Amino acid sequence: MTSTLWLIVLAGALSIVYGIVTTRSLMAADAGTARMQEISAAVREGAQAYLNRQYTTIAIVGVVIFVLAWLLLGVWSAIGFA
Repeated sequence: MTSTLWLIVLAGALSIVYGIVTTRSLMAADAGTARMQEISAAVREGAQAYLNRQYTTIAIVGVVIFVLAWLLLGVWSAIGFA
């Protein structure tokens, strides 16, 4: 392989090592005070509600586009979209 490809592979390997080290560091950190954990739980709950709403909206739009593709372009185009 050329030196450029080796550099790319090395950069990928270093990024994986960095990810492992950072994950271990974060997992070993203190969870915080009771108040911090309470705030974290509230943020997590709000984020989950937001994501559920987004996924529902995306699913509805996907179904509408699927039906329109089926009606306007045919069944195979709609299946290709799905």
